[in-house]
Amino acid sequence: MILHEFSEPTPWLDSMVTAWEALGGPALQARGTFHVSLSGGSTPKPLYQRLAQLKWPWSATRLYLGDERWVTPDHKDSNYRMVNEAFHGTGVHIERVHSEIATAEVGARAYEKQIRTDLGDPPRFDLILLGIGDDGHTSSLFPETAALKEEKLLIAPNFVSKLGVWRITSTYTLLRYARAIWFVTRGPSKEPYIRALAQDDPKATFPAAKVRSDRGTIEIYHCSQP
Repeated sequence: MILHEFSEPTPWLDSMVTAWEALGGPALQARGTFHVSLSGGSTPKPLYQRLAQLKWPWSATRLYLGDERWVTPDHKDSNYRMVNEAFHGTGVHIERVHSEIATAEVGARAYEKQIRTDLGDPPRFDLILLGIGDDGHTSSLFPETAALKEEKLLIAPNFVSKLGVWRITSTYTLLRYARAIWFVTRGPSKEPYIRALAQDDPKATFPAAKVRSDRGTIEIYHCSQP
């Protein structure tokens, strides 16, 4: 696992934009489409806004959500809403979770079906972006939740009891297929987690520490400034 550390946000963002171009170009040449699964929350939004300024073949790029809150797409907590606002004007296709349907279980099943249709079997994203929460969760794989043990599903419904909410989340199984994974993190509260990840600490038990990629690379882009 490769750790890239930055003390200020500008070089942190610059580095990821450069890496996006270096990764996306060959993917487009090889497969014709660049498939990316995005992280939600506030940390990656500046990156998405920077990427949206690129002269990039957005029509050949497809964006997906690595996890989603079970809220309507116009809700203030919706990851889709955040991503859609950040990439506004690019025309890029964003495959959203249809949270207006019956249940999180049905929604997760439909989203997995769409991913399999678009990416094939096994579905290998060119890039998956992940964050790390203050409790060590990543995607919506929270401590002490059922999705941590899911081995068959690629997208799982996950009830987070401490928040009292349903989420849908990428599972470790889906993450393992990725060609590249980036942890995008910021602030001193994340540093114990990124140290454990970078050192591949065998004692680490928090959810992000269990992320693996069978044939891809895993990198951490961390900015120490909150």
